[in-house]
Amino acid sequence: LELIRMNSKSIKKLIKSIIFVVLFATMLVVLCEVFTPKTSDLQGGMTNPNARGFYGERKNSIDLLVLGDSNAYCAYSPMFIWKKYGIPSYVAAEGNQNIVGALNILDEVLECQSPKVMIFDVNMLWSGKTDTQRTEDCITNILYKYVPIIKYHNRWKNMSLGDGFKGKNYTYRSSTRGQNLSRKVLPYVGEDKMQESDEVDDIPWITKFFFEKLLKKCEKNGIKVVLMETPTATSWTYARHVAMEAYAEEHDMTFIDFNTLTGKYAIDWSEDTRDGGMHMNSYGARKVTAYLGKYLTSNYTFENKQNDIEYANWNKEYAEYRSYMLKKKIYIEVDSDDVQEPGNAGEGE
Repeated sequence: LELIRMNSKSIKKLIKSIIFVVLFATMLVVLCEVFTPKTSDLQGGMTNPNARGFYGERKNSIDLLVLGDSNAYCAYSPMFIWKKYGIPSYVAAEGNQNIVGALNILDEVLECQSPKVMIFDVNMLWSGKTDTQRTEDCITNILYKYVPIIKYHNRWKNMSLGDGFKGKNYTYRSSTRGQNLSRKVLPYVGEDKMQESDEVDDIPWITKFFFEKLLKKCEKNGIKVVLMETPTATSWTYARHVAMEAYAEEHDMTFIDFNTLTGKYAIDWSEDTRDGGMHMNSYGARKVTAYLGKYLTSNYTFENKQNDIEYANWNKEYAEYRSYMLKKKIYIEVDSDDVQEPGNAGEGE
């Protein structure tokens, strides 16, 4: 009898534990649904709405995708490549992005778009100062995807009473298709970190693991991948160039490092940077995109859609981009405080 009573108590405790777990899980699911933004604009609580303006584009209308951190959204111009080649593209990049965050955005893109080619800015592969920090950042971004209340917990400040259970209405559009425009010119006056050496800065193991998951996802969805390193005089080094070049060669992939180009596509660090060498301004971006457009149209087939009535708004917004680009550059005098110290990939706006 004593044994039966003990077993009975144990069963009751187990049942209570199960009920608690079920209730907690149910509450968590409900709260995640409530706190997930219902619109894709800033007012709706969406993080980085410009990076997610692809939701507002017509379904399956984007042929070329660019993923990366702030270096990418400063250095790639969808409007320039639209006018030159009629290719609808989007730069779905975020400041301080890491590889799991990029993988999450790719999943979001695939909900509504089916790009043929993806350009991946490899700068984020070295995001973080240590393996511990990189691992923590990866875990955080995994939680952001599966437990969105962690990411959007502050949304309660601006939520209305009935907002939590509305259906998603992601219609926000970015007229620049994700590019961050700037006419500022602040030269880079620091050391040249692209001088050849025997040093190799290998891709950190944790980012390499998730990077290869991203590549497999692209392969599964029929997306061709081009690797690039956008021009940056502060966070990129020749040792990283060597490591990335070796990886690309081993996996038979294209890698374009804009920090090594010469001739008319070479970056002028006295004119093409907005903030002393970390990011491109819109004039440097035009140079980067011109090279990419030439490479892409020589190696892949894209339909020119400039005369497609479904893309009429792209022509209108190119006119706005052109008007912006015709304005005068804003020159900023360099002083000692403007000289950027060598930083980590992904550090920026």
